[in-house]
Amino acid sequence: MSHSMRDVPAVVWRERIAQSNNRASGAIFYWCVSTAEASVEPRVVVAQFGDGYAQRRADGINTQDQVWDINLYNRLQPVADEVLDFLTERNGVDVFNWSPPRTGRTLNVICPEWSWSYGEMLADGSRLIDVRATFQEVHA
Repeated sequence: MSHSMRDVPAVVWRERIAQSNNRASGAIFYWCVSTAEASVEPRVVVAQFGDGYAQRRADGINTQDQVWDINLYNRLQPVADEVLDFLTERNGVDVFNWSPPRTGRTLNVICPEWSWSYGEMLADGSRLIDVRATFQEVHA
């Protein structure tokens, strides 16, 4: 019995596509974020000398990993649950792919920390949820 792509949940086929593209783990964070803020702290080795002189050098290769604080505001419960399930399944360990807004790049990242808060209640009784997460670039 054959199945069409219509029978496969969206998250599953996205993961299959990513696996065929040799991505880190095959998982892709595809939800559109409301805000994203990046920071970089280069890894540097410092040799401090007694006379106040210091010598600095890059600590290996890939020394400028990006850390992104992302927010998804006002998401309906089912969408927020999808995002939180995705992050929970990776448990801060498994590498996944994410494309920062307006960069044209895809990063291998982990999510060591995430949180959520309940927002407004809608007229139909459903509640909006805000999700916050930190994505750290890794080299797989």
